[in-house]
Amino acid sequence: MMAVIVIDAVAAPPPGVPRRNQCNTNLTAVKVQDLSFGDYEGLTAGTITVSTTGTRTSTGPTLAGGTVTAAAFDVSNTLSGCDYYPIRIRLPNNATLSGPATTTANNFTNSPASLFILSATPGVPTRVYVGADLNSNINQAAGGYSTATPFQLRVNHRRP
Repeated sequence: MMAVIVIDAVAAPPPGVPRRNQCNTNLTAVKVQDLSFGDYEGLTAGTITVSTTGTRTSTGPTLAGGTVTAAAFDVSNTLSGCDYYPIRIRLPNNATLSGPATTTANNFTNSPASLFILSATPGVPTRVYVGADLNSNINQAAGGYSTATPFQLRVNHRRP
């Protein structure tokens, strides 16, 4: 019997390209705007979706204006050569929103989608937009809702 062993060696980056851990140290994501679902009448249970383009749709509740925005973050790296490594975005599975009652948001999405490449010019950001679904209960109490702590957008450089 013959055994085959495969070792996945990590190749060193090309000359002049910093190591991935150095790039991750210099990677930043700065919040530009919050995710906002706007106003709606919560008499009917359903889902309100805000896409990464800021478009809002509903599968039940009646939409009633207000400010609607996808979240936006500027992701950049100040270290030259880090555009060699693609960026991966990780979003939460869900978030609890509190106010006059409790509800949840889930199905977070981002654009550009993971994996993407930053600008070759250090410090020039790539804007990342985040959308999600808001789950409204039947007769959802009116009022302002927010998370106790902001949802986390995790970014890191991956192997090419």
